[in-house]
Formats: sequence, C-alpha cells, structure tokens
Amino acid sequence: MVLRPGKPFSIGRSKERDLTIPSQRVSRQHAEIVWKQGRAVLRDLGSQNGTLVNGKRIKGEHSLRDGDELEFGPFLCTFSTRPPTSARLPEAEASNALTQPMQGDAMAGRLDQINLPELLQTLEFNGKTGTLEVFGPAGEGMIVVQEGRPTYAEAGAVRGEEAVYALLGLTRGQFSFSPEVCETSRNVAKTMSGLLMEAARRADEG
Repeated sequence: MVLRPGKPFSIGRSKERDLTIPSQRVSRQHAEIVWKQGRAVLRDLGSQNGTLVNGKRIKGEHSLRDGDELEFGPFLCTFSTRPPTSARLPEAEASNALTQPMQGDAMAGRLDQINLPELLQTLEFNGKTGTLEVFGPAGEGMIVVQEGRPTYAEAGAVRGEEAVYALLGLTRGQFSFSPEVCETSRNVAKTMSGLLMEAARRADEG
C-alpha cells in the first residue's frame, strides 16, 4: 500500500475506506494517516479496540517513523520510507509505504494472532493479488489469489477447494502473503466468501 504525500489514507471496516479490513475487531472508521509539515501522522478515530503502534495503544495522534509496526485489529503492517517495490512506482508515490519488514512480503504473521478467515476476507475486500503461504505443525499449503478471488490452492497432497478447507482448520503456525504469483492451473471455482461460508457450515455440522 503506497501513501501519497499530502493525501489522507483511511483505514476501517467500511468499504468506503482506502484500506478495508472486514473484521469485527475493526471499527467502520477506525483510523487515518494524515500529513503535517510533510510528515505522516497516524490518527485513531475513536475506534473501540484502538490503534497500536509498536504494541502500544496510541492516544490521539502519533507521528510515524520508519519501521513503526502498526496494528488495526487482526491486520499488522510496517510503515516504511523505503518500500521494496519503489523501483516500480512513480517517484511521487515511492516515498512512503505500508509494508512488512520481510523483503517483498505484503503481510506476515502467526495464526494465533491473526484469524485466517479474517485474513482471507481482507484479501477479497481489497482485491489483492498474490500468494498466501501457510505452514504449521499440523500441515502447510498455499492459496493463490487474483484480484481478491482464489484461483489455486494446495495443502499437502490435497488440491483445490478441499485444500482451502484444510488450511482453514489450522490454528497454529505462521503465514506470509507475497504479491508474487507463480503460474498454476486454476483449481478453485468458488469465491472467497463462498469458501468461507462452506467452511463455516462444515464446522457447524462438526
């Protein structure tokens, strides 16, 4: 996500936000990043669960520094003045970005901190393209996403939609989402929302 100097950037659960995070832990109008004297300033908009910077809840405004870790509900990201993709961005847009410290990764974290269904909803709502890799003691796999829609999935020897359901059953481990997409044949037909609804139905039936 690239921040344009001088242009406010809004975060929240509402689809009208610049960054939509479809989680009940995020308020509809959760926070925003504004510009003061050429510096990016993070402002909490009275959210119920608060906005955290480097693990601490901010009060009012916080001037962002390179490397600050921001947390909005289940979504974690790092503010960077040196985005790894700056070579492919217009010069006016390359000065500030929200990135992960891992080179080339858009997001990374632990499954016990971020709910995987919420993460998949975030990818869908924001129309992201990339590869989500999940790995833990109970299994590992990956989901390829094109503009928010899953196109390929694998979990061990399982492929397709059943692989997505298998990964959704993991509660321990780590994940990483990279904007890179490898060439794969399509094996997932349902939308992300459709997959999550089916996973919830299966969980209810036990």
